[in-house]
Amino acid sequence: MNTSFTFEDEIDLSRFNKLYKTETVSDAAPLTHSIPDGRYEVIVAEAILTKSQRSGNPMVRYVLRITGSTFRDRILRKHSAITENTIRFVKKELEICGLHLEKFEDLKVRAHEMEGVELEIVKVTKGEDSNIYFNRAITAQSQADGVAEDDLPF
Repeated sequence: MNTSFTFEDEIDLSRFNKLYKTETVSDAAPLTHSIPDGRYEVIVAEAILTKSQRSGNPMVRYVLRITGSTFRDRILRKHSAITENTIRFVKKELEICGLHLEKFEDLKVRAHEMEGVELEIVKVTKGEDSNIYFNRAITAQSQADGVAEDDLPF
């Protein structure tokens, strides 16, 4: 998924000038509704190898879309920095997502293979910081007759 946008045609926002000037921030809906700590089922909507703006270290950036519960279609973001101290955690995340690499450098061209993987994750907040931990990949649940839901013809 490409998150940069270019516009072919000029976008005219002038019709909103008066409304923007008279709108007050306190009347607007809250900017964020935090997703509470807990266990969630998600799908990896985006997995990209990038660099940390602060440290310059490589990192995997995940965009996770919640697929279950009352927070369906809400987005969680996870950034996994890659350093000598964190490589074991990054490897575990990659393997939970089903990405097994012969050479770690292959992550540059294979990170996108994690997109579409369904996961069970846990969101934990301590102080101001939130962390997301990958528990396991979710496989198709078998029904009583042994047919997976994904195999149904309708």
